[in-house]
Amino acid sequence: MTSLSALLSLFYSTADDGKTWTFEYFMRQVLINNCTLFFPIIITLIAGYIITREYTNDTIKNILTIPLSYRRLLAGKLMILLLLTIFFSFFSDLIGLTVSAAAGFPGISVGSVCSSLLQITGANVLVYIAVLPIILIMSCSPNNFLGGVAIAFVYGYFGTFEGTLLNWYPIKASMILMDPECGVENGMSYHPLPAIFILLAIIGCSILLLAKKGRKPQILVATKKKRKTVRKRGW
Repeated sequence: MTSLSALLSLFYSTADDGKTWTFEYFMRQVLINNCTLFFPIIITLIAGYIITREYTNDTIKNILTIPLSYRRLLAGKLMILLLLTIFFSFFSDLIGLTVSAAAGFPGISVGSVCSSLLQITGANVLVYIAVLPIILIMSCSPNNFLGGVAIAFVYGYFGTFEGTLLNWYPIKASMILMDPECGVENGMSYHPLPAIFILLAIIGCSILLLAKKGRKPQILVATKKKRKTVRKRGW
């Protein structure tokens, strides 16, 4: 799924729209596709599978004997997701570099590669922050985390829109802060201060949600199906 951002950007480059595609412009499209279409789904889906292990495998009763509070366990998993975010960012930049080199886009240099890596990593980390409330609300239930993935898709897709109110939209905020040319093509001018404020508010909201996850989660026990007794024929 991480490679889809680069492949979709390559598909865009085949359009005969008069634009000159360079490595910098190509990686900017990768960043936009990553933030709005793919990465909110990727990180929310992985978060659901990681967080619900205690439900699906019924391991919470064993982990709590350490003893370890569920809040600290969940915080540890959120840190793992942050590390995975950074790993996926490196992978996305590597795929983008490979596709760009194969397509023959000019402008590949050490400086441009490092710049694109920093921008994609920073944007993905900010997108992860933006979807944290969805992860904490939806991914702590084995029955609801796929619904959280659907919400994350819509949440990210709205980031493709343009408008003044999107200065306060968390997904758009990640692009505003990491893409200096965000909105320029459509004549929009975004401001970093609302973007910083809304992301800080998301972090505060996530801390409050994490603080409420201190109690034990419901321990699910697999129920066995009752076998139907077969009566003997005759007397």
